[in-house]
Amino acid sequence: MFESVKKAFGGVFDGLRRKGLLSQGDIDAALAEVKLGLLGADVDYRVVKSFIARTREACLDEKVLKSITPGDQVVKVLYEQLTQALGGQGGKGIAITHIPYRVMLVGLQGSGKTTTLGKLALLFKKEGHYPLLIPGDYGRPAAYQQLQKLASDAGVEFYGEHAGSLADLVHGADRFAREKSLDVQLLDTQGRHDFDTELMDELQTVTALYHPDETLIVLDSMIGSKAIPLSQSFNKVAPLTGAIFTKFDSPAQGGAVLSFKESIGKPIRYVGVGEHLQDLDYFVPERHAARIVGYGDIEGLLKRYDNAESMAKAAGVAKRVQTGKFDLYDLRDQLLEIGQVGGINKMLESLPANMVPKGTVVDEGVAKRFTAIIDSMTDTERRSPAILNASRKRRVARGAGVDVSEINRMLKQFELFSRMAKMANNKHAGGFGLPGF
Repeated sequence: MFESVKKAFGGVFDGLRRKGLLSQGDIDAALAEVKLGLLGADVDYRVVKSFIARTREACLDEKVLKSITPGDQVVKVLYEQLTQALGGQGGKGIAITHIPYRVMLVGLQGSGKTTTLGKLALLFKKEGHYPLLIPGDYGRPAAYQQLQKLASDAGVEFYGEHAGSLADLVHGADRFAREKSLDVQLLDTQGRHDFDTELMDELQTVTALYHPDETLIVLDSMIGSKAIPLSQSFNKVAPLTGAIFTKFDSPAQGGAVLSFKESIGKPIRYVGVGEHLQDLDYFVPERHAARIVGYGDIEGLLKRYDNAESMAKAAGVAKRVQTGKFDLYDLRDQLLEIGQVGGINKMLESLPANMVPKGTVVDEGVAKRFTAIIDSMTDTERRSPAILNASRKRRVARGAGVDVSEINRMLKQFELFSRMAKMANNKHAGGFGLPGF
Protein backbone atom coordinates (compact mmCIF):
# COMPACT_ATOMS: atom_id res chain seq x y z
CA MET A 1 0.00 0.00 0.00
CA PHE A 2 1.16 3.58 -0.84
CA GLU A 3 4.29 2.29 -2.62
CA SER A 4 4.05 4.73 -5.56
CA VAL A 5 3.47 7.65 -3.17
CA LYS A 6 6.41 6.59 -1.00
CA LYS A 7 8.65 6.35 -4.05
CA ALA A 8 7.63 9.79 -5.33
CA PHE A 9 8.04 11.38 -1.90
CA GLY A 10 11.41 9.68 -1.38
CA GLY A 11 12.86 11.37 -4.47
CA VAL A 12 11.57 14.76 -3.32
CA PHE A 13 13.03 14.31 0.17
CA ASP A 14 16.44 13.32 -1.16
CA GLY A 15 16.58 16.49 -3.25
CA LEU A 16 15.53 18.74 -0.36
CA ARG A 17 18.02 17.24 2.09
CA ARG A 18 20.90 17.93 -0.29
CA LYS A 19 20.20 21.66 -0.09
CA GLY A 20 21.61 23.75 2.76
CA LEU A 21 18.96 26.45 2.48
CA LEU A 22 15.53 26.37 0.86
CA SER A 23 13.89 29.12 -1.14
CA GLN A 24 10.23 29.54 -2.03
CA GLY A 25 11.14 28.23 -5.50
CA ASP A 26 12.63 25.07 -3.97
CA ILE A 27 9.44 24.49 -1.97
CA ASP A 28 7.21 25.03 -5.02
CA ALA A 29 9.31 22.67 -7.14
CA ALA A 30 9.21 20.00 -4.45
CA LEU A 31 5.45 20.33 -3.98
CA ALA A 32 4.93 20.07 -7.74
CA GLU A 33 6.59 16.62 -7.54
CA VAL A 34 4.47 15.72 -4.51
CA LYS A 35 1.35 16.75 -6.43
CA LEU A 36 2.27 14.53 -9.38
CA GLY A 37 2.92 11.64 -7.00
CA LEU A 38 -0.48 11.99 -5.36
CA LEU A 39 -2.36 12.33 -8.65
CA GLY A 40 -0.45 9.34 -10.00
CA ALA A 41 -1.67 7.33 -7.02
CA ASP A 42 -5.29 8.16 -7.99
CA VAL A 43 -5.91 10.56 -5.10
CA ASP A 44 -8.98 12.72 -5.77
CA TYR A 45 -7.82 15.93 -7.48
CA ARG A 46 -9.80 18.15 -5.07
CA VAL A 47 -8.09 16.50 -2.12
CA VAL A 48 -4.70 16.97 -3.80
CA LYS A 49 -5.40 20.66 -4.43
CA SER A 50 -6.31 21.43 -0.82
CA PHE A 51 -3.47 19.24 0.53
CA ILE A 52 -0.83 21.06 -1.53
CA ALA A 53 -2.23 24.48 -0.52
CA ARG A 54 -2.08 23.63 3.20
CA THR A 55 1.36 22.08 2.92
CA ARG A 56 2.77 25.03 0.97
CA GLU A 57 1.52 27.48 3.57
CA ALA A 58 3.09 25.47 6.40
CA CYS A 59 6.39 25.03 4.52
CA LEU A 60 6.79 28.76 3.86
CA ASP A 61 6.80 29.46 7.58
CA GLU A 62 10.06 31.13 8.66
CA LYS A 63 10.74 28.35 11.18
CA VAL A 64 10.99 25.92 8.28
CA LEU A 65 12.93 28.05 5.80
CA LYS A 66 15.44 29.30 8.38
CA SER A 67 15.91 25.96 10.09
CA ILE A 68 19.39 24.39 10.22
CA THR A 69 17.85 21.34 8.51
CA PRO A 70 15.05 22.77 6.34
CA GLY A 71 14.73 19.57 4.30
CA ASP A 72 13.88 17.58 7.42
CA GLN A 73 11.43 20.26 8.48
CA VAL A 74 9.58 19.95 5.16
CA VAL A 75 9.37 16.18 5.66
CA LYS A 76 7.91 16.83 9.12
CA VAL A 77 5.32 19.21 7.64
CA LEU A 78 4.33 16.61 5.05
CA TYR A 79 4.03 13.97 7.77
CA GLU A 80 1.71 16.23 9.77
CA GLN A 81 -0.41 17.09 6.73
CA LEU A 82 -0.66 13.45 5.66
CA THR A 83 -1.71 12.49 9.18
CA GLN A 84 -4.43 15.13 9.02
CA ALA A 85 -5.57 14.04 5.55
CA LEU A 86 -5.83 10.42 6.70
CA GLY A 87 -7.96 11.36 9.68
CA GLY A 88 -5.75 12.94 12.33
CA GLN A 89 -4.41 11.43 15.51
CA GLY A 90 -6.37 8.46 16.78
CA GLY A 91 -7.15 5.07 15.34
CA LYS A 92 -9.01 3.34 18.17
CA GLY A 93 -11.76 1.84 16.03
CA ILE A 94 -15.30 2.00 17.40
CA ALA A 95 -16.02 2.99 20.99
CA ILE A 96 -19.00 1.09 22.40
CA THR A 97 -20.83 3.78 24.35
CA HIS A 98 -24.12 2.05 25.22
CA ILE A 99 -25.96 -1.27 25.10
CA PRO A 100 -27.15 -2.57 22.74
CA TYR A 101 -24.73 -1.05 20.24
CA ARG A 102 -25.71 -1.68 16.62
CA VAL A 103 -23.23 -1.85 13.74
CA MET A 104 -24.20 -2.29 10.09
CA LEU A 105 -21.87 -2.98 7.15
CA VAL A 106 -22.77 -1.84 3.62
CA GLY A 107 -21.03 -1.91 0.27
CA LEU A 108 -20.76 -3.46 -3.15
CA GLN A 109 -21.26 -7.15 -3.74
CA GLY A 110 -17.86 -8.82 -3.56
CA SER A 111 -16.26 -6.12 -1.42
CA GLY A 112 -15.75 -8.56 1.47
CA LYS A 113 -18.54 -7.42 3.80
CA THR A 114 -19.43 -10.80 5.26
CA THR A 115 -15.83 -11.85 5.93
CA THR A 116 -15.10 -8.42 7.39
CA LEU A 117 -18.11 -8.72 9.70
CA GLY A 118 -16.66 -11.96 11.08
CA LYS A 119 -13.28 -10.29 11.61
CA LEU A 120 -14.95 -7.35 13.35
CA ALA A 121 -16.84 -9.71 15.66
CA LEU A 122 -13.59 -11.40 16.67
CA LEU A 123 -11.95 -8.02 17.30
CA PHE A 124 -14.86 -6.92 19.51
CA LYS A 125 -14.62 -10.21 21.38
CA LYS A 126 -10.91 -9.58 22.04
CA GLU A 127 -11.87 -6.16 23.41
CA GLY A 128 -14.12 -7.83 25.96
CA HIS A 129 -17.48 -7.47 24.22
CA TYR A 130 -20.16 -10.05 23.42
CA PRO A 131 -21.09 -9.68 19.74
CA LEU A 132 -24.00 -11.14 17.80
CA LEU A 133 -23.72 -11.75 14.05
CA ILE A 134 -26.96 -11.18 12.13
CA PRO A 135 -27.33 -12.55 8.55
CA GLY A 136 -29.09 -9.83 6.57
CA ASP A 137 -27.71 -10.61 3.09
CA TYR A 138 -30.63 -12.28 1.35
CA GLY A 139 -29.22 -11.72 -2.13
CA ARG A 140 -26.37 -14.25 -1.95
CA PRO A 141 -27.41 -17.87 -1.30
CA ALA A 142 -24.23 -18.83 0.61
CA ALA A 143 -24.08 -15.68 2.76
CA TYR A 144 -26.07 -17.23 5.62
CA GLN A 145 -23.86 -20.32 5.83
CA GLN A 146 -20.69 -18.25 5.46
CA LEU A 147 -21.59 -15.94 8.34
CA GLN A 148 -22.67 -18.90 10.48
CA LYS A 149 -19.26 -20.53 9.99
CA LEU A 150 -17.45 -17.26 10.70
CA ALA A 151 -19.40 -16.95 13.96
CA SER A 152 -18.39 -20.49 14.90
CA ASP A 153 -14.73 -19.87 14.02
CA ALA A 154 -14.68 -16.62 16.00
CA GLY A 155 -16.51 -18.17 18.96
CA VAL A 156 -19.35 -15.61 18.93
CA GLU A 157 -23.15 -15.84 18.84
CA PHE A 158 -25.09 -16.15 15.58
CA TYR A 159 -28.77 -15.34 15.06
CA GLY A 160 -29.88 -18.42 13.15
CA GLU A 161 -33.64 -18.09 13.01
CA HIS A 162 -34.91 -17.70 9.45
CA ALA A 163 -36.93 -14.50 9.39
CA GLY A 164 -39.88 -13.86 7.13
CA SER A 165 -38.98 -10.22 6.55
CA LEU A 166 -36.31 -7.67 7.35
CA ALA A 167 -38.44 -6.35 10.19
CA ASP A 168 -38.74 -9.86 11.68
CA LEU A 169 -34.97 -10.31 11.35
CA VAL A 170 -34.10 -7.04 13.07
CA HIS A 171 -36.62 -7.36 15.91
CA GLY A 172 -35.93 -11.06 16.43
CA ALA A 173 -32.18 -10.50 16.60
CA ASP A 174 -32.67 -7.67 19.09
CA ARG A 175 -34.76 -9.91 21.40
CA PHE A 176 -32.17 -12.67 21.07
CA ALA A 177 -29.32 -10.27 21.96
CA ARG A 178 -31.16 -8.98 25.04
CA GLU A 179 -31.99 -12.50 26.25
CA LYS A 180 -28.33 -13.53 25.90
CA SER A 181 -26.95 -10.23 27.30
CA LEU A 182 -25.01 -9.55 24.10
CA ASP A 183 -23.84 -5.94 23.91
CA VAL A 184 -22.90 -5.53 20.21
CA GLN A 185 -25.12 -6.42 17.25
CA LEU A 186 -23.45 -6.75 13.84
CA LEU A 187 -25.73 -6.77 10.80
CA ASP A 188 -24.66 -8.04 7.38
CA THR A 189 -26.49 -6.49 4.40
CA GLN A 190 -26.93 -7.38 0.78
CA GLY A 191 -24.25 -6.15 -1.61
CA ARG A 192 -25.59 -3.58 -4.03
CA HIS A 193 -24.61 -1.07 -6.69
CA ASP A 194 -25.47 2.60 -6.32
CA PHE A 195 -27.34 2.52 -9.64
CA ASP A 196 -29.68 -0.26 -8.42
CA THR A 197 -32.57 1.91 -7.19
CA GLU A 198 -34.59 -0.96 -5.73
CA LEU A 199 -31.74 -2.26 -3.58
CA MET A 200 -30.75 1.25 -2.46
CA ASP A 201 -34.36 1.86 -1.39
CA GLU A 202 -34.25 -1.41 0.54
CA LEU A 203 -31.06 -0.26 2.31
CA GLN A 204 -32.87 2.88 3.38
CA THR A 205 -35.62 0.68 4.83
CA VAL A 206 -33.10 -1.51 6.67
CA THR A 207 -31.47 1.60 8.14
CA ALA A 208 -34.82 2.88 9.40
CA LEU A 209 -35.66 -0.50 10.99
CA TYR A 210 -32.27 -1.25 12.51
CA HIS A 211 -31.32 2.25 13.74
CA PRO A 212 -27.56 1.57 13.53
CA ASP A 213 -25.15 3.40 15.81
CA GLU A 214 -22.43 2.78 13.23
CA THR A 215 -22.84 2.33 9.49
CA LEU A 216 -19.53 1.37 7.93
CA ILE A 217 -18.96 1.04 4.21
CA VAL A 218 -16.62 -1.78 3.21
CA LEU A 219 -14.35 -0.75 0.34
CA ASP A 220 -11.81 -2.69 -1.69
CA SER A 221 -8.49 -0.80 -1.56
CA MET A 222 -7.89 -1.71 -5.21
CA ILE A 223 -10.80 0.29 -6.68
CA GLY A 224 -9.03 3.65 -6.38
CA SER A 225 -10.86 6.96 -6.63
CA LYS A 226 -14.12 5.22 -7.61
CA ALA A 227 -14.53 4.64 -3.89
CA ILE A 228 -15.41 8.30 -3.32
CA PRO A 229 -18.53 8.71 -5.53
CA LEU A 230 -19.60 5.23 -4.44
CA SER A 231 -19.38 6.21 -0.76
CA GLN A 232 -21.25 9.44 -1.45
CA SER A 233 -24.11 7.46 -3.01
CA PHE A 234 -24.37 5.11 -0.03
CA ASN A 235 -24.13 8.03 2.36
CA LYS A 236 -27.31 9.53 0.90
CA VAL A 237 -29.49 6.51 1.82
CA ALA A 238 -27.61 5.12 4.84
CA PRO A 239 -25.63 7.89 6.55
CA LEU A 240 -22.10 6.59 6.99
CA THR A 241 -20.07 6.88 10.17
CA GLY A 242 -16.87 5.50 8.69
CA ALA A 243 -15.19 2.96 6.43
CA ILE A 244 -13.31 -0.32 6.45
CA PHE A 245 -10.80 -0.86 3.64
CA THR A 246 -10.10 -4.46 2.66
CA LYS A 247 -6.95 -5.77 0.89
CA PHE A 248 -4.83 -3.17 2.68
CA ASP A 249 -1.87 -5.51 2.35
CA SER A 250 -2.15 -5.41 -1.47
CA PRO A 251 0.03 -3.31 -3.82
CA ALA A 252 -2.82 -0.79 -4.21
CA GLN A 253 -1.74 2.82 -4.78
CA GLY A 254 -3.79 4.09 -1.85
CA GLY A 255 -5.62 6.92 -3.61
CA ALA A 256 -9.00 6.01 -2.13
CA VAL A 257 -7.56 5.77 1.38
CA LEU A 258 -5.85 9.16 1.08
CA SER A 259 -9.04 10.73 -0.30
CA PHE A 260 -11.73 9.24 1.94
CA LYS A 261 -11.63 11.37 5.10
CA GLU A 262 -11.51 14.73 3.33
CA SER A 263 -14.06 13.75 0.66
CA ILE A 264 -16.63 12.00 2.87
CA GLY A 265 -15.89 13.68 6.19
CA LYS A 266 -15.87 10.36 8.06
CA PRO A 267 -12.95 8.36 9.48
CA ILE A 268 -11.49 5.10 8.28
CA ARG A 269 -12.07 2.78 11.23
CA TYR A 270 -10.35 -0.48 10.29
CA VAL A 271 -8.30 -2.12 7.53
CA GLY A 272 -8.18 -5.73 6.40
CA VAL A 273 -4.58 -6.94 6.21
CA GLY A 274 -4.96 -10.59 5.26
CA GLU A 275 -7.29 -13.50 4.70
CA HIS A 276 -7.39 -14.86 8.24
CA LEU A 277 -10.08 -14.03 10.77
CA GLN A 278 -7.65 -12.12 12.98
CA ASP A 279 -6.39 -9.99 10.07
CA LEU A 280 -8.28 -6.80 10.86
CA ASP A 281 -6.36 -3.82 12.26
CA TYR A 282 -7.33 -0.44 13.64
CA PHE A 283 -6.57 2.29 11.13
CA VAL A 284 -4.00 4.59 12.75
CA PRO A 285 -3.41 7.65 10.49
CA GLU A 286 -0.13 8.78 12.03
CA ARG A 287 1.45 5.35 11.57
CA HIS A 288 0.60 5.20 7.87
CA ALA A 289 1.73 8.79 7.34
CA ALA A 290 5.02 7.89 9.02
CA ARG A 291 5.55 5.00 6.62
CA ILE A 292 4.86 7.18 3.59
CA VAL A 293 7.46 9.81 4.54
CA GLY A 294 10.04 7.20 5.56
CA TYR A 295 9.79 7.40 9.34
CA GLY A 296 8.81 3.73 9.51
CA ASP A 297 6.20 2.04 11.69
CA ILE A 298 8.05 0.35 14.51
CA GLU A 299 4.98 0.58 16.75
CA GLY A 300 2.84 -1.28 14.24
CA LEU A 301 5.52 -3.93 13.77
CA LEU A 302 5.84 -4.50 17.52
CA LYS A 303 2.05 -4.71 17.93
CA ARG A 304 1.95 -7.59 15.45
CA TYR A 305 4.72 -9.31 17.40
CA ASP A 306 3.39 -8.37 20.82
CA ASN A 307 1.59 -11.31 22.36
CA ALA A 308 2.31 -13.26 25.50
CA GLU A 309 3.70 -16.34 23.75
CA SER A 310 6.02 -14.34 21.48
CA MET A 311 7.32 -12.19 24.31
CA ALA A 312 7.93 -15.24 26.49
CA LYS A 313 9.85 -16.90 23.66
CA ALA A 314 11.90 -13.75 23.01
CA ALA A 315 12.79 -13.46 26.70
CA GLY A 316 13.84 -17.11 26.78
CA VAL A 317 15.97 -16.72 23.66
CA ALA A 318 17.63 -13.61 25.07
CA LYS A 319 18.57 -15.48 28.23
CA ARG A 320 20.04 -18.38 26.25
CA VAL A 321 21.99 -16.01 24.00
CA GLN A 322 23.57 -14.31 27.01
CA THR A 323 24.51 -17.65 28.59
CA GLY A 324 25.88 -19.09 25.34
CA LYS A 325 23.10 -21.68 24.97
CA PHE A 326 21.42 -20.26 21.84
CA ASP A 327 20.90 -23.09 19.33
CA LEU A 328 19.20 -23.85 16.03
CA TYR A 329 15.88 -24.57 17.74
CA ASP A 330 15.89 -20.92 18.80
CA LEU A 331 16.79 -19.76 15.30
CA ARG A 332 13.91 -21.78 13.88
CA ASP A 333 11.49 -20.18 16.37
CA GLN A 334 12.65 -16.72 15.27
CA LEU A 335 12.23 -17.54 11.58
CA LEU A 336 8.66 -18.66 12.28
CA GLU A 337 7.98 -15.48 14.28
CA ILE A 338 9.12 -13.34 11.34
CA GLY A 339 6.76 -15.28 9.09
CA GLN A 340 3.87 -14.55 11.46
CA VAL A 341 4.39 -10.78 11.20
CA GLY A 342 4.21 -10.93 7.40
CA GLY A 343 7.71 -11.98 6.37
CA ILE A 344 11.08 -10.28 6.17
CA ASN A 345 10.09 -7.72 3.52
CA LYS A 346 7.01 -6.66 5.51
CA MET A 347 9.26 -6.22 8.50
CA LEU A 348 11.68 -4.08 6.46
CA GLU A 349 8.81 -1.88 5.21
CA SER A 350 8.06 -0.95 8.81
CA LEU A 351 11.61 0.21 9.52
CA PRO A 352 12.72 3.84 9.00
CA ALA A 353 13.97 4.49 5.45
CA ASN A 354 17.47 5.40 6.65
CA MET A 355 17.88 1.92 8.18
CA VAL A 356 17.17 0.02 4.96
CA PRO A 357 19.18 0.54 1.73
CA LYS A 358 17.02 1.73 -1.17
CA GLY A 359 15.61 -1.02 -3.32
CA THR A 360 16.23 -3.71 -0.70
CA VAL A 361 14.12 -6.77 -1.46
CA VAL A 362 14.83 -9.99 0.40
CA ASP A 363 14.20 -13.46 -0.95
CA GLU A 364 11.40 -14.65 1.34
CA GLY A 365 12.36 -18.21 0.42
CA VAL A 366 15.52 -17.90 2.53
CA ALA A 367 13.61 -18.29 5.79
CA LYS A 368 11.72 -21.30 4.40
CA ARG A 369 14.93 -22.94 3.19
CA PHE A 370 16.68 -22.33 6.51
CA THR A 371 13.69 -23.80 8.36
CA ALA A 372 13.73 -26.87 6.08
CA ILE A 373 17.46 -27.31 6.75
CA ILE A 374 16.96 -27.21 10.52
CA ASP A 375 14.03 -29.63 10.26
CA SER A 376 16.28 -32.10 8.41
CA MET A 377 18.80 -32.22 11.28
CA THR A 378 18.89 -34.52 14.26
CA ASP A 379 18.16 -33.23 17.76
CA THR A 380 21.88 -33.34 18.59
CA GLU A 381 22.80 -31.33 15.49
CA ARG A 382 20.23 -28.65 16.28
CA ARG A 383 21.54 -28.27 19.80
CA SER A 384 25.24 -28.46 18.83
CA PRO A 385 25.63 -27.22 15.22
CA ALA A 386 29.42 -27.29 15.60
CA ILE A 387 29.35 -31.06 15.04
CA LEU A 388 28.08 -30.60 11.48
CA ASN A 389 30.96 -31.97 9.42
CA ALA A 390 30.99 -32.46 5.62
CA SER A 391 29.26 -35.85 5.80
CA ARG A 392 26.46 -34.58 8.05
CA LYS A 393 25.96 -31.50 5.86
CA ARG A 394 25.54 -33.65 2.74
CA ARG A 395 22.90 -35.75 4.51
CA VAL A 396 21.01 -32.65 5.72
CA ALA A 397 21.22 -31.06 2.26
CA ARG A 398 19.61 -34.13 0.69
CA GLY A 399 16.83 -34.08 3.28
CA ALA A 400 16.12 -30.38 2.83
CA GLY A 401 16.47 -30.39 -0.95
CA VAL A 402 19.17 -27.70 -0.97
CA ASP A 403 22.84 -27.36 -1.83
CA VAL A 404 25.47 -27.74 0.89
CA SER A 405 26.44 -24.09 0.30
CA GLU A 406 23.00 -23.09 1.61
CA ILE A 407 23.74 -24.91 4.88
CA ASN A 408 27.08 -23.13 5.19
CA ARG A 409 25.32 -19.80 4.59
CA MET A 410 22.76 -20.53 7.30
CA LEU A 411 25.43 -21.53 9.81
CA LYS A 412 27.39 -18.36 9.06
CA GLN A 413 24.28 -16.23 9.69
CA PHE A 414 23.56 -18.20 12.86
CA GLU A 415 27.06 -17.56 14.23
CA LEU A 416 26.93 -13.87 13.30
CA PHE A 417 23.51 -13.40 14.89
CA SER A 418 24.55 -15.18 18.08
CA ARG A 419 27.68 -13.04 18.39
CA MET A 420 25.90 -9.75 17.68
CA ALA A 421 22.98 -10.50 20.00
CA LYS A 422 25.28 -11.46 22.85
CA MET A 423 27.41 -8.33 22.38
CA ALA A 424 24.35 -6.10 22.31
CA ASN A 425 23.00 -7.73 25.49
CA ASN A 426 19.58 -6.78 24.15
CA LYS A 427 16.68 -7.88 26.30
CA HIS A 428 14.75 -8.60 23.08
CA ALA A 429 17.56 -10.46 21.30
CA GLY A 430 16.02 -13.16 19.23
CA GLY A 431 13.29 -10.84 18.00
CA PHE A 432 13.57 -8.97 14.73
CA GLY A 433 16.78 -8.28 12.92
CA LEU A 434 18.49 -11.42 11.65
CA PRO A 435 21.60 -9.93 10.03
CA GLY A 436 22.52 -10.61 6.44
CA PHE A 437 19.09 -11.79 5.21
